[in-house]
Amino acid sequence: MTEIREKLKELLVPIAESAGAFVVDIAVRNERGGKLLQAFIDTDKGVTIEQCAEISRELARQLDLSNLIPTSYRLEVSSPGTDKPIRLLRQYGKNVGRRFRLSWEGTDPQKPFRGTLKDVKGEQLVFETDAGEVVSIDFSKIVESKVELPW
Repeated sequence: MTEIREKLKELLVPIAESAGAFVVDIAVRNERGGKLLQAFIDTDKGVTIEQCAEISRELARQLDLSNLIPTSYRLEVSSPGTDKPIRLLRQYGKNVGRRFRLSWEGTDPQKPFRGTLKDVKGEQLVFETDAGEVVSIDFSKIVESKVELPW
């Protein structure tokens, strides 16, 4: 599966870039009768349905030409969604002002930190807690990070 993921990524990256997007993650799963290929893409302002459709059509064409998946497959191209962890530094910029739940190296993952993202300075993410404390966290130290929805 890892080999398929890597080859799928090689096909997907230039397609996503030509549509103004970037690849966040790729998942390949076995399902009855074939494979499920999931490509999660994003942009610096948020991905549109039209971008997903455009990338999906071109990726399907490239998959068929390359014969990468010799069995039947189902392809899904979408944004990561709010339930998925933030994986790339690039994703934080559009989330300034949003509340996060995260853990980083040396913190207890059972007691995640909560704060509002105030700024992104290079590799440093600047959060403010509810008590007004400003906390700067190096992106490379983050173990898991999710946007908390306001409801």
